[in-house]
Amino acid sequence: MGMNQHFRTTASWDQAINLLDHSFPLTEGSHGNVTAYLTYFDHLVAIQADGTSTGLAHPSQFVEASGLEDAPSCIRLEHKGLQVEIEPGRRQAGSDQDVPEHRMQLLTDIATA
Repeated sequence: MGMNQHFRTTASWDQAINLLDHSFPLTEGSHGNVTAYLTYFDHLVAIQADGTSTGLAHPSQFVEASGLEDAPSCIRLEHKGLQVEIEPGRRQAGSDQDVPEHRMQLLTDIATA
């Protein structure tokens, strides 16, 4: 089952953020505040809107990323059979948007996880 959905901090996408924060929590902060994701020595690093960086509370949930280390185009996470892909958004030049719009795709059915 695949659901290709944007997520950002708005009422309509809080479910996606809640899913990420519940199943793939960060050491500090929320996926809803992430402005960029990058990889560093096979670890996922999340850059928060305030400029701080954090990682996954359970680093082994990071499966793989494609693209550049400092700008992955796709990130795959897995937790107890639940797999998601995050396509990090890019902050647009001249945009006043604090948190870019990311995309999340659910790769497995929640009912089976």
